[in-house]
Amino acid sequence: MARMLPSKPKDFHGSTGEERVFQALRGLPDDVVIIHSFRWIHPGNAQALTKNLKAQGEGDFVLFDPNRGVMVFEVKGGDVWCEKGEWRQRNRKTGEVNNIDPEAQASETMHRIREEIFRRVPESKVFLFCHAVWFPEVAVNRTVLPFNYHVDTTLDADDITQVESAIRRAFKYWRERFPQRRGVAPDVAARIVDALAPTLSFVRSVRQTVDEREEQFVRLTREQVRIIDFLDEQPHAAIVGAAGTGKTLVAMEKARRLASPAGPVLFLCYNRALRDYLNANHPHANVRYLTFHGLAGELIGLDGTHDEVASALVEHLANDGALPYVHLVVDEAQDFEQDWLECLRYRFRDSTFYVFYDRYQAIQGGRDSRWLDDIPCRLVLTRNCRNTDAIALVAYRAIGIKASPTLGLTGPRPVLHRVSSSTQAVSISEHLIRAACERYKIPPDEIAVLTLGVMPSGGPWDAPRLGAQRTSEVPTAHHVTVTTVRRFKGLEAKLVIIVDVDFRRAVDEEWRRALYVACSRARQAVHIITPTDETALDAPLKALAGTDKVRPVWRAMQRHLGVRLGGEQDDPFEEPGPR
Repeated sequence: MARMLPSKPKDFHGSTGEERVFQALRGLPDDVVIIHSFRWIHPGNAQALTKNLKAQGEGDFVLFDPNRGVMVFEVKGGDVWCEKGEWRQRNRKTGEVNNIDPEAQASETMHRIREEIFRRVPESKVFLFCHAVWFPEVAVNRTVLPFNYHVDTTLDADDITQVESAIRRAFKYWRERFPQRRGVAPDVAARIVDALAPTLSFVRSVRQTVDEREEQFVRLTREQVRIIDFLDEQPHAAIVGAAGTGKTLVAMEKARRLASPAGPVLFLCYNRALRDYLNANHPHANVRYLTFHGLAGELIGLDGTHDEVASALVEHLANDGALPYVHLVVDEAQDFEQDWLECLRYRFRDSTFYVFYDRYQAIQGGRDSRWLDDIPCRLVLTRNCRNTDAIALVAYRAIGIKASPTLGLTGPRPVLHRVSSSTQAVSISEHLIRAACERYKIPPDEIAVLTLGVMPSGGPWDAPRLGAQRTSEVPTAHHVTVTTVRRFKGLEAKLVIIVDVDFRRAVDEEWRRALYVACSRARQAVHIITPTDETALDAPLKALAGTDKVRPVWRAMQRHLGVRLGGEQDDPFEEPGPR
């Protein structure tokens, strides 16, 4: 997946065409960098600017490929046509018709970029700089183009669905005209990207480090892209991966690629909170996000207990009842009843059926998900792309599984806070929340306070505010989420505080699964609050370490889990200095 800068543009200037091109370019290889809405000014003096040089301009997209070159795209969407060699565009809102010259705009931006890159990175003079025009909402008649437009560098709506071949075609055209141009070494490529999208740091801060790590969490890995591409040829498959390996990300991307008006996609998950998050943040006209019981309500509209509604839906599906979906993607499949999944698999037997699961996350009432391992086509996601190395280590050690490879992002070690009362636990949590929001400007909805058990009403966590921030039991904008790990499963946050880790329960595998899930929800930092006394660590530590050869002391727990022991005034994202 290409690196998009910015990763989520604030807007596309009202252009659906630009948005379509942005989504298409996202599918290019990992080493490609795409800059959207590249603005520039000319550094010349006023006299120089009178010589037909624009003082400023903007390129819709700048594509950097270290092996092929830099290509500037000017995108023109909506109603566009060429009349007597002149291009015109109609504003769909006002009906106004304007003269445009997209090729000239792309050329101007390309020359300005080339001039500046040559100045900043002299070794780049062997690199290819070129431009192209894209009309993403129309079909272009390439047989009668003006002389300054070539068939290979004029892209249209058809190229949206075959973006790699379109880019290859455009680069090939320019390379044949400038055969002496070639790719650049990795160090030169990095300097070109830095010149195009510089990072300035006047004062190095932990907050900046947090933001930089966040940018690296939003990319599909090569492994994930390969699995998505492989699934194009495999209609039925089970995809397994540990927490943080991107199962939901891959499931969403696959659903998006499958979706069309003629092929609507049903995307099922277990948690309502995850369903609500997907609806709010990843809406798609032809993808329907539902829970299993939500699907029952949509199809048969029954009221009753969960078991009654689920049984009615299973019977409806088994009897080939009406179902307005062509494709099925199931996330969190380890939490589904076996008969639910078998019935769904039967019903989608002649179309697409994908299930994503992690049997170590089966914490919803002891579901037996081992049968999923027997599905003939079983693919494995191995690279953790959600957590820092330190968080991945503590999560996987909590359940006793081998740590997955990560993106290699360093971060603060998880912190273990020992408390003697719930009042002290609340005090630590409030300090962490205040510091995260005030010092690091972390949005409250990027903080989760989780319990491994139930959230009792009237308890210390059932409060309208924590750390001066409003709270909500379900993820809500501008609120800190305070909920159970079961309700938060499938979601994530920059900062996770687990408030009731009673290590005496570590002898129970289901409890260890809950701790594994809770820790793995954190992208940047996790704080574990425990009331457990050191005298009670013998059996729990042996269960976690899987051996009797451990000393039942906090230092041994610290070493095994990969955490550090913290205090009441710890920074939420920073390692403490020497004491």
